[in-house]
Amino acid sequence: MNTPLRDPLKELIHLQDGRLEQFLVKRRTDLAEGREPDPLGIGTLAMTVPLYCQPASRYYLDASFNELMREAVDDFLLTQLESGCISLVNCNIDSPPDTAFKIHLVSLVYQVAARSGLEQIRGIQDGLFTFMVRARPCLLTGGIHTPNHRWVMAGALAKMYEIFGDEAYRERAFQFLDEGFDMTEYGEWTERSNAIYNGACAIHLYDVGVIFGHEPAFEVIRKNLGMMQYMLHPDQSVATEYSGRQDLGQTMMMNDWYYVIYHLMASLDKNPVFLSMAQITEETSPKGASALIHWMLYPEAMCLPDNVPALSENYTILLGEGNEALVPRNIPYLGKLVQHPHGASVLRHRKGKLSVTLMAAQPELMYIQYGKARMFGLKLAAGWFGIGAVAFPSIKKTGMERYSMDIELEGCYFQPLPKEHFADKNGIYVNMPNHLREKTNIQHLQLALDFQLLTDGVEVSIRSKTIPGIYLQAVCMFDSLGELSGDGLEQVAPHMKQLVNGDAVFSLEGDCIRVSSGAKEHKDVSMRNEKVNRDALNVTMNYVTPTDVTIRFQAYACEGEDQ
Repeated sequence: MNTPLRDPLKELIHLQDGRLEQFLVKRRTDLAEGREPDPLGIGTLAMTVPLYCQPASRYYLDASFNELMREAVDDFLLTQLESGCISLVNCNIDSPPDTAFKIHLVSLVYQVAARSGLEQIRGIQDGLFTFMVRARPCLLTGGIHTPNHRWVMAGALAKMYEIFGDEAYRERAFQFLDEGFDMTEYGEWTERSNAIYNGACAIHLYDVGVIFGHEPAFEVIRKNLGMMQYMLHPDQSVATEYSGRQDLGQTMMMNDWYYVIYHLMASLDKNPVFLSMAQITEETSPKGASALIHWMLYPEAMCLPDNVPALSENYTILLGEGNEALVPRNIPYLGKLVQHPHGASVLRHRKGKLSVTLMAAQPELMYIQYGKARMFGLKLAAGWFGIGAVAFPSIKKTGMERYSMDIELEGCYFQPLPKEHFADKNGIYVNMPNHLREKTNIQHLQLALDFQLLTDGVEVSIRSKTIPGIYLQAVCMFDSLGELSGDGLEQVAPHMKQLVNGDAVFSLEGDCIRVSSGAKEHKDVSMRNEKVNRDALNVTMNYVTPTDVTIRFQAYACEGEDQ
């Protein structure tokens, strides 16, 4: 029997029809029971307008939506300030970049309405047009405060140029674009946000590339989307364990931005990796309003061929090898450091259900996932001038499937300041130029980690021999949804167990990670200033220098195993 061919547009229409029905039922229920319904706005219009304009939708030309859409337009226009900007009410007030994010969606919904040619939708179309007209001064004069905002602004300005043809929009966009793209040679943005802002940059820069004919925009999209083939875990969730933004440590799939941009770029380049990633988004992304809108506006560019190659699940790749990131070395540290710095080394290792990430420049230096079982981070904390968990500046390849991290930490004390440096400070320590104090009792602690990647896990060797008697602690942070077992586990604090000897096994839905083996060379529950992750199941192992030990992490299917 022949399998019927898929119709992606029809599937999206059916999916959005169902979501709109759920929205309407909830709204009616809230009103009937005296609850305040969810506010209306551009999200409501992004859901209703495409279906109202789509002949294949059961809501096509449904007159019962006229009042709802008018109310949504009116409410949306009320969010716009005199400056033409909107506010992200819990964060960014009178915000040009948040307005730019909205302009992207507003312009797309407007184009759906305009291209439909339906007189019935003209009032909604005019309301969206009014929002864009009012946004002109906001976009032409407003600034940014994160790196990706430049590309979001440029993309919004491109859409405004496409609709209005005003050269001022092009000129303003290139004030941002001419700064140059903040991307590493292997395709990573400053913000290192695989689940959120990679997609945001890509979808907005696609508009820049198409509307302005700006080829460098396509080049950075290609580099970043190419890198992303190495950033998926076995369940197709995105590697967020080293993010510099709010997706840090979150379990997230590729979103609608990824769905759209991988389809568009696969169509543009016929790149087999982009085709494979587009197919994965077909299976895992939410496929919301933006997906349907782009199918309606660019149906040919959104089509995938019938036979899409599968993405490789076996690779080891070190990104940013040799890059030295700024991390705390001199303790006490008197300055400010950048978190998750641009270009810090990242290693990704996949063997089917096994997924490992090694990360320089942050305390959570290793992530392991096997199927459903996740260890969100391995940390090495030191009893060294209150440093807590140590961040290492780089990752280096040292042999076949073998890598290392190392650091030399300086500890010291400080001399009194000469009188001329504190005479006018009234004894207030924090007002004194403390960075000018001379150091005393300087000492150095060398720490080194070696990683041997295995087909079923990782071996981590911890070495420190320069100063005897220093307390060290390895901290394994497991998913709180799973269970820990092992005769050598002792509960030492809420959310924290110590593996004093033997092995511990973490299990979740038949997938396991075994940690071998325990140690209790000192009795401290945690190192001073070490932050306990209370959302995780923490397992610690305690060492005292000189230290030369190996921890083995073995991943395997354990369903039915007697633990």
